[in-house]
Amino acid sequence: MTWVHDRIFAAGGEHVPATWAAFCAQTMVEAVVHLRPAQPSRFLGPAPAAFLWLDVADESQADSACRQLAGRFVEEQVGQGRHVLIHSPLGRHRTRWVYVAFLLCQQMALPSALRAAEERPWLAPYHTDRQAWADLADSLVSTEALINPQG
Repeated sequence: MTWVHDRIFAAGGEHVPATWAAFCAQTMVEAVVHLRPAQPSRFLGPAPAAFLWLDVADESQADSACRQLAGRFVEEQVGQGRHVLIHSPLGRHRTRWVYVAFLLCQQMALPSALRAAEERPWLAPYHTDRQAWADLADSLVSTEALINPQG
């Protein structure tokens, strides 16, 4: 478990859901992106203000729409001043792609976002489908141009 951004915490395993009440009181986390195949884990304690469950075990199962959904969710929650937990019971390393999606939604350049995913606490190497990220980055730029044509 670790902070990966001033408002984003990443964790793996079943400890956090089992001790959710104490965890959110200690970290002030109010929103969760939860990655677990089949069904979400039970988070014992008060419900988070926002919760996104994605039926994925690892990054290879996340298509462009899923990556954008996760990144935009984290962006929205951070924008509202909330602390966000990115969680996978299968291990913290499986949450890294959500962080990259968030950085791209924040308009960070793709090489910088991928580099950030290799720095502490993540550590290199980051084995990923770089073309999938390039496609998402292109999609985000196209969407931004439609929303804000003035630049």
